[in-house]
Amino acid sequence: MKLFSKLAIMFLLPVVGVVNAAAQNPFDVNTTVTGVQTVGTGDVGLVFKYGSLHYKIRSEKTVEVTGEVRSTCKGRVEIPNIVKHNNKTYTVAGIGPNAFSNQKEMTSVVIPKTVKYIESKAFASTGLTDVIIPGNNVTVKEKAFLNCKSLSVVTLSGENSVCPATVFEGCTNFREFRIRGNNYQLNGKKFGNTSAVFKVL
Repeated sequence: MKLFSKLAIMFLLPVVGVVNAAAQNPFDVNTTVTGVQTVGTGDVGLVFKYGSLHYKIRSEKTVEVTGEVRSTCKGRVEIPNIVKHNNKTYTVAGIGPNAFSNQKEMTSVVIPKTVKYIESKAFASTGLTDVIIPGNNVTVKEKAFLNCKSLSVVTLSGENSVCPATVFEGCTNFREFRIRGNNYQLNGKKFGNTSAVFKVL
């Protein structure tokens, strides 16, 4: 069990080419959201809507999908790798706390390779059934997928990603945690304190 708990904290996985289905984004709503408190200088902290989702500017070049203004989501949701606002282009680098929480009708999500962090309860209590996290050096915070009762398969495709077992607390249907690479000794082993087992692809 000690071996499994250590391996549940961090995986060093080889680079795998994953198709980014959201590489081309047809949306350009470019609408500033008013009445949201901003933090920082310039546009940092500004929230705007792009396509069907809301984003918060984190730096001059990056944004995160934000839960400060809720986006109503149903079915398949595609998170783009870049968005635009006021003629500036930003990389989508993260998914903020509670960004999609309690979206019961959200059944799948496309996460781009540009995402480097997924905050606590980002997808809590959603209707997700399976998730692919394709980027390298991604940090998934505790309870990011809390109480996702339909979630059964999660695939971690990049390398050097951090994903503790507490990410999937309350995911009662969680069966497979898929990883790619040379970690064949993990195949079929239990993933932390969850009901899921590793599957090496």
